[in-house]
Amino acid sequence: MHRIRHGLQYAFGELLEDIGKWLLLGIVIAGLITFFVPDDFFIRYLSNEILSLMIMLGVGIPIYICASASTPVAAALVLKGLSPGAALVFLLAGPATNAATITVVVRYFGKKATMIYLASIAICSLLLGWLTNRVYSWLNLDIAHWVSDIGDVSDSVFMQVSAIVLIMLIFRSVFARRTS
Repeated sequence: MHRIRHGLQYAFGELLEDIGKWLLLGIVIAGLITFFVPDDFFIRYLSNEILSLMIMLGVGIPIYICASASTPVAAALVLKGLSPGAALVFLLAGPATNAATITVVVRYFGKKATMIYLASIAICSLLLGWLTNRVYSWLNLDIAHWVSDIGDVSDSVFMQVSAIVLIMLIFRSVFARRTS
């Protein structure tokens, strides 16, 4: 029972404090993408698979966006027509190449190791993104269709109450830290 209590305290305290503000930031960015980007934007302008993978790698590597924030952003991009593989490249490259990690790698392993590290992340991200697109194509899966089907469920009272409770818990954890 003691372990369960400590686990719940960690989940609704320290963990939520660490990821809450980033999750809210990601949701706000995803909302902006959903509102301002046309539904067929990526299909119209980035229908070339290799180009879309490379662009998402180019977007993901220089800007640090933590995994908590990047997940809703990637979901919004996919709903606007970005391929699941390109979204995966963004999800892998962004959090793996944050400034703190790069600084540590340079400091302890040198510039050559850092370049190898970045090249490895880039190659693996691109390969996994390409493979993801192959799997989706081979299985004839349409992720946008799944999400639109789930949209009906998100209108439930349970989902809305859960969202409100999560937001309240995040605000509580953020403000509790500032007052202590």
